[in-house]
Amino acid sequence: MPLIDPVKCVLKLANKTGVSEKIKRAGIAYMKQVMDSNASAGRDPMGLAATVLYIACQNYGDRSRSQKYFADAAGISDVTIRNRYQELRRKILVYQHK
Repeated sequence: MPLIDPVKCVLKLANKTGVSEKIKRAGIAYMKQVMDSNASAGRDPMGLAATVLYIACQNYGDRSRSQKYFADAAGISDVTIRNRYQELRRKILVYQHK
């Protein structure tokens, strides 16, 4: 079974949701940070993609897009985003941009 590239999931979800180019780039950078820290091991790539895009939106002031918004677009539950958000918050500092 071929592996799914999590960065491609970020691009796919970013295009589907219509986020800005700045948020898309931040999401890709955050996903690379997640992959480098090994926090992505055993995690659904679409769940991680939705989470990093949600974090990027929060960091860049687009607070109109909720966890539920990204969850629906990714075909996952909003609980998944909440759980991934908490894990990433503990493991890496992707939300330090501000």
